[in-house]
Amino acid sequence: MNKGFLKGLSNTLRSRPAGKDNYPMKMLSEMAMPVVPHKNFAEKWEVLEQPRRLSRTYKLPNRRKLKYFVEELLSYEDEVNHHSKVTVDYETVSIEIYTLALNSITELDYEYAKMADLIYQDVEHYSDQ
Repeated sequence: MNKGFLKGLSNTLRSRPAGKDNYPMKMLSEMAMPVVPHKNFAEKWEVLEQPRRLSRTYKLPNRRKLKYFVEELLSYEDEVNHHSKVTVDYETVSIEIYTLALNSITELDYEYAKMADLIYQDVEHYSDQ
C-alpha cells in the first residue's frame, strides 16, 4: 500500500457520511490494523480502552484562554469533519478521540491530537486582555 492510496481513502472518508453500506468504510475496516503513535507524539496523551481511544486533559490559566482554545478546536473539527468528546470543567478541557466507525484509534485521531496540542500551544501566547 502506498501513501497516496491512504491519503485518497482518508479524503474520501472525510467527504462522505459514515455508514455501514459506505464502500470506503467497509474497505477501511477490512484493512484496519493497529496504528502506533508518531515518534514525536506528546507523552501527555493516554490510550484508554473499550473503546480504544486517545485522551488528554488541558489546564488553561483562565476562562478567556479556555474559550479561545475550545473555539479553535471546534473550528478545526468542523474543517476536517472529525469530532471528539470535549468536556469543559472550569479551567480544564478534557478530550477523548477515536474513530467511531471502527471503535478504535486511526491516523485521523493522531492528526487530531497533534493539532489539539498545536492549538493549545498557540492559545498559550494569546493576550490575557
